[in-house]
Amino acid sequence: MRVLLTGDSIIARYEGKAEPHINWNLKRLLPEIQIENTAVSGINSGAFFARLNELVLSVKKCDNLVILLGTNDLATHKQVPLEQFKRNMELIASAVICQYYPPHVLLISPPAVDEQKQHVRNNELVKKYAKVVEEIAEEYHFHYADLCQAMIDAGDLSDISRGIKNDGLHFGDKGYGILASLIRRELKEM
Repeated sequence: MRVLLTGDSIIARYEGKAEPHINWNLKRLLPEIQIENTAVSGINSGAFFARLNELVLSVKKCDNLVILLGTNDLATHKQVPLEQFKRNMELIASAVICQYYPPHVLLISPPAVDEQKQHVRNNELVKKYAKVVEEIAEEYHFHYADLCQAMIDAGDLSDISRGIKNDGLHFGDKGYGILASLIRRELKEM
C-alpha cells in the first residue's frame, strides 16, 4: 500500500528520527506500507492550496491520501479566518477529488495542545477548525480522523504534547503514537 502523507509540521517533523516521525510510526504498525511525505512545516491551508500541484497532484499517485491542515491557520498571531479556512479546504478537496477517489482520502483535524505551554493556540479554537475539517470530509465523502479529540481522550495533554521543542504543540512519541493509530485504523477501512 502506497500512501501520500501531507500537510504541516505535525506530518513533517522528524522529532529525533531519521525520517518524519509519523512515517517511522506507520512503518512499525504497517510493515507493508510505502510512504511519500510532502508535508511542509509552517504551511497553512492557503499556501498549501497554492502549492497543491507540487505537494499532491504531481506526486506519483498513491493508493491513499492523508492530509492534516489547520494547525497554522488557527494560530492567533497569524490566524486565517474560519470562513477563509473553510473555502481553502473546499478548494483543496475539490482539486484532490479529481485524482483521489473519495474513499481513499483521509482528512485529519489539527492536534490538541497543552494550553499551559502553547500561547497562540487553545483547544476551543482547535475544535472550531477541526469541525470545519470534519464538515469538508463529510461533504466530499472523505474519511475523517479527529486527532484533537483522540488526544484529549487519551489523558494528560502536557505529557502527550511533549516533544523536542516542548512548546505544547509539537509532540513526540506519545502524540505520534496516537496519530499513527488513527491513520492505521482509517487506512484499514479504505
